[in-house]
Amino acid sequence: MPIFEFHCNNCHQDFEKLVFGGDPDVECPHCGKTDVQKLMSACAFKMGYHSFMSVPSSSSSKSSCRGCTSTSCSSCS
Repeated sequence: MPIFEFHCNNCHQDFEKLVFGGDPDVECPHCGKTDVQKLMSACAFKMGYHSFMSVPSSSSSKSSCRGCTSTSCSSCS
């Protein structure tokens, strides 16, 4: 979904708005002005069941942590 974050330069409120390509100027829901600025926002997504991280598959592994196959956490940064 194309949800963007904006900042109103008139009333200084931040808000989110669902924006489609053909939409006219974005209007602030607090004051109704169109003097708004699109903010940079963090991108988030959900990965499926499988992860890209490597996790040891056997319990006989000598790894001291579950996030890698190293036998010592001193090699992790």
